[in-house]
Amino acid sequence: MADKALVLGYFGAANWGDELILRSFLRAYREILVSAGVRLSVTVKQTPDAAYRDALKELCPCVRFVSMSPLLPMSPALAGYRYLFCPGGSLLQNATSNRSLKYYLSIINRFTGGKRGALLLNQGIGPINGDAFIAVTKRTLSRVALFTARDRDTMAWIADAVPEGKRFLSSDGVFACEQEFAPTKSVPQKRVFVFVLREGVAEKAMGFTIGSVPRTYAVDLVALQPVDLEYLREVRIRTVFPHDKVEVMGPLEFARRLPGSTIVVSERYHGLIAALAAGVPFVGISDDPKIISICKEAGMPYFVRDALHEATAEDLLERAQAAFDATRLDALTAEFRQRQNEQKKLVAGILQAPAS
Repeated sequence: MADKALVLGYFGAANWGDELILRSFLRAYREILVSAGVRLSVTVKQTPDAAYRDALKELCPCVRFVSMSPLLPMSPALAGYRYLFCPGGSLLQNATSNRSLKYYLSIINRFTGGKRGALLLNQGIGPINGDAFIAVTKRTLSRVALFTARDRDTMAWIADAVPEGKRFLSSDGVFACEQEFAPTKSVPQKRVFVFVLREGVAEKAMGFTIGSVPRTYAVDLVALQPVDLEYLREVRIRTVFPHDKVEVMGPLEFARRLPGSTIVVSERYHGLIAALAAGVPFVGISDDPKIISICKEAGMPYFVRDALHEATAEDLLERAQAAFDATRLDALTAEFRQRQNEQKKLVAGILQAPAS
């Protein structure tokens, strides 16, 4: 009988970053999973519609779906799974709520005994606040089969918890396979400022910055989550632009139009990851450690909210272009992909399946 694995994450909620991680995992690992005879079930926030089911089944024909109900951590059904995969993101954090952290730790703990295994891949930890929550998180992670960190800060955080042979420096799951927003020679160069925004981060300062974009540039306002879309429409209405070419768009149009854009200014982590993969200069805007971490590793500028003040669009462009080195960033993305290839071998070894 085939082994069963549960893929744990906040999927099916129209969060572009999470869905990008899930699809990257399925594309990158399906051959390894098939070779090992492992069947997958994916946790979803709500019952998926036909289009969502069909899209995932195209990547993994036998995939099934499990509801993320409050009772899932105690469900007897979890006993039927041998493996748990957490394919990426910031799953373990309590910045939003302690309930979320407890929920995920409870499920992970169900897979840390006997012949079962929890594989946490491409993870970014935190922020986790409170000594008790830090201690219980590290205690849980000490028993996982494999933990791979998407950045060096996370790797340092788990160094005293996860045994050396079970931890590995990886990268974001996006780099596990080629993406549709990778650069192509057929994409024309455009004079476009792309702002990937979220409500409540640096609204006043960003309103000033967006309004200062020179009239010779177009402006794209991007919402990577549905919750941000109405906010961007309001920004479009209330901001005094020096030109008429301002468009509000969702993630699919953003991904299609990204290559060749002039600059991406993002308050969302995967806005920056997409820009890096597509070879577009970028600036991070946030107090969030994961935003700061990717900008530092890429050598690209970032602003915390209090430091943004009244930076003009031209200020941001000047800093991004001064920091941008295509050769260096190509080498970094190649390194990220190589880490993913090494990670595949580790996963295949645990599953006892050949890595392609």
